[in-house]
Amino acid sequence: MNKRKTVFFSAIAGNLMEYYDFTVYTVFSIVIGRTFFPGESEFLQIMYSLAAFATGFITRPLGGILFGYIGDKYGRRISLIFSMLGVTIPTFAIGLIPSFNDIGYLAPVLLVLMRLMQGLCISGEGAGSAIFVLEHYGNLRPGLTTGVVHGSNIAGTLIAISVGLVINAYFDNVNFAWRIAFLLGGAMGIVGMYLRLRVSETPIFQELLRQRKILKAPFRNVIATAGGAMFLTFCVGGVASSVVYLTKSYVLVFYDDIMAYDHSTSLAYSFYANFILMLSMALFGGLTDIFGRTKLMALSCIAVPILAIPTFMLMSSEVVWQQFFAMTSLAMMGGAISGTAYIFVISLFTPEQRFTGVAFSYNLGIAVFGGTSPLISRWLVEAMQVYHAPAFYITATSLAFLLAFYKMRHVVKNA
Repeated sequence: MNKRKTVFFSAIAGNLMEYYDFTVYTVFSIVIGRTFFPGESEFLQIMYSLAAFATGFITRPLGGILFGYIGDKYGRRISLIFSMLGVTIPTFAIGLIPSFNDIGYLAPVLLVLMRLMQGLCISGEGAGSAIFVLEHYGNLRPGLTTGVVHGSNIAGTLIAISVGLVINAYFDNVNFAWRIAFLLGGAMGIVGMYLRLRVSETPIFQELLRQRKILKAPFRNVIATAGGAMFLTFCVGGVASSVVYLTKSYVLVFYDDIMAYDHSTSLAYSFYANFILMLSMALFGGLTDIFGRTKLMALSCIAVPILAIPTFMLMSSEVVWQQFFAMTSLAMMGGAISGTAYIFVISLFTPEQRFTGVAFSYNLGIAVFGGTSPLISRWLVEAMQVYHAPAFYITATSLAFLLAFYKMRHVVKNA
């Protein structure tokens, strides 16, 4: 079943369900902090909860090597299938872990272990899905295609937020009901597995098999022949995820924990910001087909130092329209960079090494700069006692990328 619609739907549906599994944690990060880290102050509970969230990114580079090897050695399809299975199982398990009051320190240990497994396995998703669709579609509007695939990640986040809103509205004991969202994620993963099993391998990988161009050691090869492309991909992953995870995770924490809004309002704000992020990814991905991915990537990163401080200052305003203007600005900054990111980094590698090159390098950037973004931002606000402190972080990552981009401009293909 290799009709384009079937391929596209299986890729984005699996991507959506897998990222629901990975990001539903942030929707319930505060109640998870109370469940697994009781006895601490409210600030430490949320910090420990965000730290446990960040541990899910530690194993992403290792997962990039593992699933990159599978994708370049045995096929894109089999890598995506195993990736989904590896995220689904720990999501279901998190919903069943007893609280700290029941089993003591074993509870947070199990939570962290499940997050580590999720991080390891989600490394085969995201850019892997984009590669899968692109290799089926050829050169048919590649920027728009990868932008929509990337946006499907956020669709998973939106579903997670929606589930959070329903649970918050209809369940009195949210301290227990949050587990339903994780059990639901496990069930959704099974659906994603079914969809992935119904499509066949990409034509490009099948051609690599026929021409006997499959690499024996993809990771070693890509390091030896594409080190510059790997470094640039690492930088892109870092700058894109540092902004995206502020939208995906920090907006909720900011209005819930810092501004002390009620949880339903904070979830609604988070839903809006992520919805704009999703649309922006598709929009700016499509614009790369018109204006070029290199130019758009550079302009998107230049915009961050200009807009970051006023954006975060308006987020803390008491005027509602200013808050929504700020969330729109933050989401569009993230969408501009990340919507351009996939097609930009995929173009840096040859077909026989692209799954490994992108999966490892991009996930390393996410692990270093993206997964820690909510944690660092919350700490900066506490340390500096100013609401716009996170702006300094994403300004720094954007300027660092622009410097690396300038130094490595010879690496960029089809500029």
